[in-house]
Amino acid sequence: MSNDVRAIANLVLDLADQRGRQVSNLSINKIVFFLHAFFLARFGKPLVSAKIEAWEYGPVFRELYREFKSCGDKPINARAHRINPRTGERELCEALLPEQERLFVEEVGQKFVAFSASSLVSMSHEAGGPWDQVWNHSSKANPSMQISDDLIVSWYAKAARH
Repeated sequence: MSNDVRAIANLVLDLADQRGRQVSNLSINKIVFFLHAFFLARFGKPLVSAKIEAWEYGPVFRELYREFKSCGDKPINARAHRINPRTGERELCEALLPEQERLFVEEVGQKFVAFSASSLVSMSHEAGGPWDQVWNHSSKANPSMQISDDLIVSWYAKAARH
């Protein structure tokens, strides 16, 4: 079962805090995208259940964008929350990952939190990559500009082997 994208973002924000790094809304979307891509290539299943859209500055999870929109381009200084459907209470989004998957997210995540927002955007815009294929070659068949898991796997499975 894949995870709530906001819970994975919270893990990334915790990693960034531990390393003294600041993460913006732009950065968190790219970092979680790369985590999802490499996780999908490695484990053959999605890390997150959210849809990914190709926006001007790279891949975006609409849920993350909305959650941290109030931060603008400033560092995110809060954590994502959700409404518990049983209680109606607002609660912290937490990821319950098996140990192997958590270690993967931590190992890969710590590498990506070291990059600047502009570097993450550049990496996400790689020629021929999933974002590029959707942004620059989209058709009426994909009006939502969605980046599919199939497209991600076809690109990142190659990278995971190298």
